[in-house]
Amino acid sequence: MKLPLAYRWLKAHQFEGLMPWWFMETPGQEGIRLEYQQETGDDFYPFARRQDRDDVAGFKIVDGEIQQTVISVHLTWVGKKERPGFPLRCEYTDLFQWLQEEVIPETIAWASEDELEGFESS
Repeated sequence: MKLPLAYRWLKAHQFEGLMPWWFMETPGQEGIRLEYQQETGDDFYPFARRQDRDDVAGFKIVDGEIQQTVISVHLTWVGKKERPGFPLRCEYTDLFQWLQEEVIPETIAWASEDELEGFESS
């Protein structure tokens, strides 16, 4: 399965993520993918995790093909279909919309002077 251009381009330029989100070292992790399938009945290819909760982002898979659509989901790890409305998930047109609407606002919320301790400033 070929990953979308936006993902391949960012990885080629050493983009690893923005706190609290990080690209997975090994995207497509089967355990996360299987849990998503069990909880939703759909399929996706996970590529990023939020470091402080069970939030995962992945590309939607339709008929065995990876799409540009990004799904951000808070997995519950129950191993079966959840009640309606769960797990909580959002869908974005592509990777850049996900970065703009979810990741960057969360990164702004994480930015603090405390996080800069030990880093030299210019």
